[in-house]
Amino acid sequence: MNELDMDSGLAAVIDYVREVHAPISQAITDGGPVTATDCALLSGAIDALLDAIDARLPQAAAQPNVALKAVA
Repeated sequence: MNELDMDSGLAAVIDYVREVHAPISQAITDGGPVTATDCALLSGAIDALLDAIDARLPQAAAQPNVALKAVA
């Protein structure tokens, strides 16, 4: 399993996701409305979280292009 470097940048993104998610979760619990704006904010926060995670995971080494010869 890959481990993430929990630096201050990633922690800030996680805090932001929690901040955006909290009122949506509360609205769902209370039976209140969840607006399209709420969903858009959460979607943007999740995108930022995924980008932050991807930036901290080891990247696969690029494979060199190898020309293949047909054997007759």
